[in-house]
Amino acid sequence: MSEPTPRDDAYLVSRSRIVSSALEAISVIVVAASLVWAVERFWTASQAEKPAFGDFVSTVLMLVSSWAAGLLLWGIAEMIRKLDALLAAYHDFAAHPHVITVGDGTAVSGGAEGRGRESPVFQELASLLREVRDITLLNDAERSKRLEMQARGTARRLTDEVPALLREHNWIEAQRRVQEARERFPTLTEWDALERQIEQVRSQVEARDLESATRQVNDLAALGAWERAYEVVLELMERHPNSPKTADLAKRVSQERERSEAESRARLMAQAQEAVHSRDWNGAMTLAGQLIERYPRSPEAHALRIQIPTLRENAEIQTRKYLEAEIRKHIEEHRYRDAVRLANELIERYPDSPQAQVLREQYEKLAEKAAAQR
Repeated sequence: MSEPTPRDDAYLVSRSRIVSSALEAISVIVVAASLVWAVERFWTASQAEKPAFGDFVSTVLMLVSSWAAGLLLWGIAEMIRKLDALLAAYHDFAAHPHVITVGDGTAVSGGAEGRGRESPVFQELASLLREVRDITLLNDAERSKRLEMQARGTARRLTDEVPALLREHNWIEAQRRVQEARERFPTLTEWDALERQIEQVRSQVEARDLESATRQVNDLAALGAWERAYEVVLELMERHPNSPKTADLAKRVSQERERSEAESRARLMAQAQEAVHSRDWNGAMTLAGQLIERYPRSPEAHALRIQIPTLRENAEIQTRKYLEAEIRKHIEEHRYRDAVRLANELIERYPDSPQAQVLREQYEKLAEKAAAQR
């Protein structure tokens, strides 16, 4: 639809003023007539020998209804008048954008930077007000024709917009716009063709995206990079949120990831138990730490956390015995400097151990022998 000209708006404003004045006159007539009628009914009822209560109630209800109708007509007239005032203010602002009207009605200059520019928000508001006013002045046939013209205009606009969105692979936005148009104008059949077009393009792109994503997932799964594989699936689901094939791929990746992690947990758990049976406490501690770090919420991790204090204590005993044996070996081979180095390490790491206590007693003599080798 073309933008209304000032002459068209002037005609509509004049017409709307006539309508608003007529509505106000009708509302006054309705209220006055109902009041006169009610007074006459009350007077007649008061002259009767036995006034009927039902006549009194019906008269009051009719009076209230008539006044409500009169107030409604008056309100519609006021709304039309307000819309005309806002529209006139818009045209005044559009014609003189550098002039600002202050509170007392005085027009002042808004500066050179305001010339030739209009507020987009004000333009949109004026357009909406004009549309509301026009619809208010139309009869049922005119409203139906206007609605049909809007529906056809929306269909033509989407016929241009949807292919552009599909070229950008943005079918989610295209579907949203078509759905909104269908909700506004449900009787048009053009929406079915647009939705079929969207689904056809989406299906073609989905096939290519699914093939590429499946290939990437298989390569990443072979490397055990499940986090990255799942990211690929999430990207695919964002592009095709309602695709059953995409959901199947996500389900397959989730199942394979769970199966791979279960096998990895079982393997680490078996290795840790084998290390315990062979009394390799340090090896058992290392494997237990790896399992807990990689799968902290697994049942295996929970079971190992309970055994960690015992494993740590045994591993420390094993390490102290190993260091003690190495120190003795260095002393027997007269490698006193290496013996002093290991003795310092043992005392520093396990200061309260029996081995540390013994080494403190022998440290001075051992250090003298080490110094003599320099």
